Amino acid sequence: MPLWGWALAVGGIVLAVGVWWLWTLRTHRAAPTGPAWRSPALRASQAAVVPPEGPAEVTAPIRRVRAGRLPVPGLGRPMRGWQAAAALAAGLGLVAAGVVGWRVDAAQRAEQQQRDLDAAHDAAYPGILPRSGADLVHALVGAIATAHPERGCFFFAPQAGRDFAASVGADTCEHAIDVLSRQVPGGVRGGIAYQNATGAYVLDASATTDIGGGRKVVDACRVNVDPPTAGPSRFGVFTMQQIGGQGSQVVAFSKCP
Repeated sequence: MPLWGWALAVGGIVLAVGVWWLWTLRTHRAAPTGPAWRSPALRASQAAVVPPEGPAEVTAPIRRVRAGRLPVPGLGRPMRGWQAAAALAAGLGLVAAGVVGWRVDAAQRAEQQQRDLDAAHDAAYPGILPRSGADLVHALVGAIATAHPERGCFFFAPQAGRDFAASVGADTCEHAIDVLSRQVPGGVRGGIAYQNATGAYVLDASATTDIGGGRKVVDACRVNVDPPTAGPSRFGVFTMQQIGGQGSQVVAFSKCP
């Protein structure tokens, strides 16, 4: 059990003891005492069992044998008000410390879980990025045809995504995909036709230029769409940076001239 768990458990016990002591003290003070409390029947019964005085009266004190008691207030020692107050304060303090420890521990576990998720994402991210200019265009076409912006924006670096959005008058990459989706005629069937219109040779070989350092520039201003009316065929010029020897992220974008 963690330390905060012990604090909660012990604090709960101490708090319960303090409540018991306080309740016992209040009950004892509120109970009537003295002769006025005793009923006439009780007084009569007590008087009946008192032996008359006489020569045979035992004058030597009788030693009373008491059962063993614990040196604990309420179980052998008299209780005091300050003891109940101290127990309540200690119990509340321990419970509060346990709650704080629990919250801190939960926050640390949440942060660790998020770090693990981020590490898993960083490890998987390069593997799902487009590896060529044709892969990039096909991803954009698929996102536009199906109106799923997340499929066409995850591979943009933040600034490149903003530049791409501005090229079509949008404020975000996702909004830009929505704008381009509305340029596909025919609804769902039109989207299927648009995807079919972009085959394996969606870009000419000269559209991709390797500039070294794992970077390449993809000119997607002349996308091969057949028929041309199936959907957008001018996207822009993308600079792609390879990550981890796998896929490439779009790190820069410029509008078609």
